[in-house]
Amino acid sequence: MELLDINVELKNASKQITEEQIDQFIETIDEHKRIFVYGTGRSGLMLKALAMRLMQIGYQSYVVGETTTPSIEKGDLLIVSSASGETQSVCTAADDGVKQGVDVLVITGSQESTLSRNHEPLIQIEAANKFSESKASIQPLGSLFEQMLLMIFDAVILKMSKKNEGTNKKMAKRHASIE
Repeated sequence: MELLDINVELKNASKQITEEQIDQFIETIDEHKRIFVYGTGRSGLMLKALAMRLMQIGYQSYVVGETTTPSIEKGDLLIVSSASGETQSVCTAADDGVKQGVDVLVITGSQESTLSRNHEPLIQIEAANKFSESKASIQPLGSLFEQMLLMIFDAVILKMSKKNEGTNKKMAKRHASIE
């Protein structure tokens, strides 16, 4: 059954992510006043989910490219993700962020990519992407990568929420009230 196959892949991929990486992710977020995210396609959707949760937990978070996103400034954090590490707009965003004096946190699926060569990834997820297949996944394209992004982001938010009692109620107050 395909659902079980996906579950096995997620379990195996999860073993590649360390508690230290999750802690470093959280520390990096906590060191910055404003957090910006950027990615394209389904990776971008996962990053939008992270930005939403960060806002709900009380951080200033923005999605690059949205009409209400302010200008990024020195001292901000830019989180980018690309399974292939070759998505031109993601590579350019990371490069531009560094030129503007922001810290860049990178998640990719390829250690041998342009993105990885220019910016040391905090997390590298072995998975297929639009340019290559992987022994780690039978799923099409970057599905495993995108699923892992969401799991990593949810693990980060869960760990952050455990720091403060009543976080879920506070998050619920920041949840959209007009839907």
